[in-house]
Amino acid sequence: MIKKLISNKLIRALVITALISVLIEIFVFNMSSFRSVRYETFTLAQNVSTDSEYTYYTDTVTVNAPVVNVDVDMDVENYEVGYVSVILTDEGDKYEYQTPEYTVCNGIRRSGFSNIYPFGSVHTIQVKVRAEEGCTAHIKSIRVNAHIPVDVKPIRLILIFMILYMAYLIYTHSPIHEIFYDDKKTWQLVVTLLMLFCFLILGKMINKADKVLLDSPWPHHSQYQELARSLEKGTIEMTEQYVDPKLLEVENPYDTITLLAEGIPYSMDYAFYKGHYYSYFGIVPELLLYYPYRVIKKADLPNYKAMYAFYVLLTVGVFMTVTGLVKRYIKSIPYIWYAAVISVTQFSANFVYLTQRSDIYNIPIMGAVAFSFMGLGLWLYALNASNTIIKKIFIFLGSLCMALVAGCRPQLLILSGTSLIWFIFEDGLKNRKLFTKKSIIDTVCFCLPYVLVAIPVCLYNYARFGNIFDFGATYSLTTNDMNHRGFNFDRLIRSLYCFLLQPPTINTVFPFLEASKVDGSYMGRFLCEYTYGGILTANAFMVSLWMMLVTGLRKIERPIRQLIIYLAVCAIVVAGFDANGAGVLYRYTCDFAPLFILASAVLWLIYLDKGRHILEYKHICRIAFICMTLSLAYAFLTFIASGSVISLENDNRLLFHAIADYFKI
Repeated sequence: MIKKLISNKLIRALVITALISVLIEIFVFNMSSFRSVRYETFTLAQNVSTDSEYTYYTDTVTVNAPVVNVDVDMDVENYEVGYVSVILTDEGDKYEYQTPEYTVCNGIRRSGFSNIYPFGSVHTIQVKVRAEEGCTAHIKSIRVNAHIPVDVKPIRLILIFMILYMAYLIYTHSPIHEIFYDDKKTWQLVVTLLMLFCFLILGKMINKADKVLLDSPWPHHSQYQELARSLEKGTIEMTEQYVDPKLLEVENPYDTITLLAEGIPYSMDYAFYKGHYYSYFGIVPELLLYYPYRVIKKADLPNYKAMYAFYVLLTVGVFMTVTGLVKRYIKSIPYIWYAAVISVTQFSANFVYLTQRSDIYNIPIMGAVAFSFMGLGLWLYALNASNTIIKKIFIFLGSLCMALVAGCRPQLLILSGTSLIWFIFEDGLKNRKLFTKKSIIDTVCFCLPYVLVAIPVCLYNYARFGNIFDFGATYSLTTNDMNHRGFNFDRLIRSLYCFLLQPPTINTVFPFLEASKVDGSYMGRFLCEYTYGGILTANAFMVSLWMMLVTGLRKIERPIRQLIIYLAVCAIVVAGFDANGAGVLYRYTCDFAPLFILASAVLWLIYLDKGRHILEYKHICRIAFICMTLSLAYAFLTFIASGSVISLENDNRLLFHAIADYFKI
């Protein structure tokens, strides 16, 4: 393997790629440094502050010379950012015009610098500095035509090199295509474990990026902590929530608009039933994490720690699931593509979004996604196992994980249907692996966990709402009355378009990705927060599903074909259920995203299998490289995007503007 990789051709390519990367870093990303060298710097202001109206204007200065940039060095009290704009006249504009504001962040020195592009020479120039209300900007200096030092960023340089060199290896017939996945090779096991370790570290960074969510300042985001305290008292009622007598008298307590209009106090996003408040969020995260933490530590478990615990479970589950799929269905796939499919599956935009947003709404969703991948991975290991005892253990543990989904996010129980394909229909009904006389123990191992989990979950539902199948969503005091929402075909079609097909909104201003606009012509209440485009159009990883529509599935074995069709159809069903039952919210895409992502991952593995000839290998490799790179880029954009009030731009400005600095040219 080492001899294949170490060749004169590959070494030459490595050196050339490294050189090109350095040239791009210096002469493209530091273009402004070279652009500013030949101009004379002059100062407009020094050691001044904004006035009582939180603004400061420099004097208007006559220049009659070229101007290429403005550099403002300042700090803002009580806030981390200030705003700068430039007022100009030039050869093409007799009257003054003002440039758009740019943001200057405390601690990010280069954020104070901005190129400007006047028409010809500048006649007059004035700089305006603005701070938020109640804040004072202390301006150390305002300079024009500042000489910007070269700023080589090692991380950016490494990323450029990795993308270019990987593109070379993929686009050419390099030896990397002949190094196939083999779980018996020690070096592959070491690399895979190293990947897993790196993913856990990166997940920790993503999880703690939004500082506001580390403290969860909103009362209703502490429901799991509050429920843990209630359980200590021996009750499932939310005892810390006061029930106003007026709420008991109102005709429809779930019409929260009326409650607000009439001044009737209520607890937002709690379930209210027969005069008592309950939590309608899944009980499994409570019983596995929050309540034990409360009992052992005598303290409340922060939401971000619970989210990271599920992230770790998800990461292990993704590795197990993709590995299980490769072992079961793939003949000979290059290791590079095995690693790539794991990486893109793990860091799909929806999972990055959940990991970053550690709020009460997303924790049960993340729990369900994590248990789903763990369950699928364990089932696949059971199917691939030769030892009968290990097989039975994996079947039991897989079913246990899949059953626990019911106590997190019941919608994702639909993934349990994959068991029908793997254990019942894969080899035909006559050769099924469960529900036969020979497989009694396996069948018990498969069914028992569902029974063991269903009993407490159903009892919990009955204790709250008098119905073992009622999870309480319709009793939530939220933005709309869920009891009277009903079904509407017009609303469903619009919602499915937003969830699945709406193009993402991309612009040229950092952070580039905007919340997609939703059609407002629906003649009724169309509940929508935001999305970042439909999953089938925004996430390039889904291109494999579009390719399936073109190439068909006839050349793919029947069990794999059944699996892909099942996952795709169920994803649409779950999307429709969420759209009709709740509305268009980006977190709801995480209910059906795992099904689409899993179907896409299976298809990519099939297309990239060199033992098959469904598509020409060299062409599919190039398409896969582009799609997977774009998918990771999209996930990164969802991480930094500002579609919600809760975002890096508002909650961790230092990190947001540090990232923005990487995109300055």
